[in-house]
Amino acid sequence: MTTVTAALETGQIPSGRTEQDPARVARGKPWDHLDGVPVYGWGQAPPYLRTQTQLGEDRLKLAEGQSVLAYIRTRKYGDIALYDPGAAVKMKPLASSTKAKMAALRTCPECDKVRDEILRGRPCTVCGERKRQERLRLLARTCAGCDTVRERPYPKAHRRCQSCRQTQLEKKRERVEAWIAEVTVCSADNCTVKIGSKKAARAYLKEKDWLLRAERTDLPDSMWWPDWPRRCPPCKEAHEREQERLRVEYQERYERQERERRERERRAAEERKAWAAAALVDPDVVVLDTETTGLHSEARIVEVAVLSSSGEVLLDTLLNPGEPIPDEASEVHGITDSDVAEAPTFSDVLVKLTGLLDHKRCLIYNDVYDIGRLRHELTLHYLDRATREAAEEVADTGTVPDELRERALAEARKQAAAWLDCMTFEDVMIPYSDWVGDWSEYHGNNRWQPLDGGHRAAGDCRAVLDCLRAMGKGYETDKAAAAGSGGCSEGTTG
Repeated sequence: MTTVTAALETGQIPSGRTEQDPARVARGKPWDHLDGVPVYGWGQAPPYLRTQTQLGEDRLKLAEGQSVLAYIRTRKYGDIALYDPGAAVKMKPLASSTKAKMAALRTCPECDKVRDEILRGRPCTVCGERKRQERLRLLARTCAGCDTVRERPYPKAHRRCQSCRQTQLEKKRERVEAWIAEVTVCSADNCTVKIGSKKAARAYLKEKDWLLRAERTDLPDSMWWPDWPRRCPPCKEAHEREQERLRVEYQERYERQERERRERERRAAEERKAWAAAALVDPDVVVLDTETTGLHSEARIVEVAVLSSSGEVLLDTLLNPGEPIPDEASEVHGITDSDVAEAPTFSDVLVKLTGLLDHKRCLIYNDVYDIGRLRHELTLHYLDRATREAAEEVADTGTVPDELRERALAEARKQAAAWLDCMTFEDVMIPYSDWVGDWSEYHGNNRWQPLDGGHRAAGDCRAVLDCLRAMGKGYETDKAAAAGSGGCSEGTTG
């Protein structure tokens, strides 16, 4: 008798209302909704719903246009759809050939039984365990010394035949006698003083159960005899004095190295301060920054700015890269395709840029990246020129030379490298990061500090100047104070 029928007969439920089927009731509240379909956590969906894989196990498949009734949210596979098995249709019966193939995949080659799991020619679990037990029984009947196999198992303690066991015990006795002869004499060089009796040494071995550890030969002496004296009193005192001398020598060497390291760090910090302070007053110093279409190796420059050491804007212009600016790049610097539609190209500003950087010290924050972008733009610029020259050569000769593009590209790269070699670039990011001193144990050096310039070329150049001011702040005052302190010290000593 079902629960609903029993409730109706006892009068607990009115005849006009029936109890809801528990299999169709969700075990929890939905976490979310996708297109109006509830999304449940694991085990919270109505129990009668099935995934597409579970329908396949029941020889069912989705009907045409069958809708999703719920989802199960998982970490690994995301949201899994659930369907009503009552609305699904039965699959066609499998062909006998298909059934035979499926049975062959689940047939054990040892016992020829069809198992539930797919074996693909491997032995089943039962046969694998049987083989493992057979190997263990064979191993128990095999001598560990001479590999002789007998009917009965060898003793588990040593697993050897009588002859091999006697040889093993004889080797252990030889090691014991050698150890006793060694430890009853002072271990110091050129000392033959007796420090113990053989009887005491044998008692010590018996107490420490040394025979069980005698197979190990790679352990230090302190683990073989931790509390057995190894030197006579005079040699022990001499050894302790030598150890103390070595400890003091090591400590002095360590302290000297620490002083030298701190002195190197102080000098490096002083040099960074002097470098930053000098750059701020050097008229031959300029700061350069670029904004690009991305961080990949073929990114194009969309904005370039050059400022003097005093903050005067020498160049600040947008550049038309000749290709669309990706949305992710525009989200960083805010420059869009419409902003650069009427802007000049890199080739248009190259002459002015060359005049600003020639015979100057060009400071860049992370110069590796910006120099790479300049190299790419220069290569494209000189490639156009090389291509035009090659086209003129083709027009004059009437023939197309072999490897025309490779030759033009090699020439363009050569000219770009020559242009960069004529310039003097200096990086600011590494000195500034070392000045901040945010050490990273993972990388083994100071973390690179982000540049807070708003991701626009001119703003980043001003941020670089701010970094230099922070590094060189108070340099002249500190230098004068250090010089004055040194002078007073010398005067007092004199």
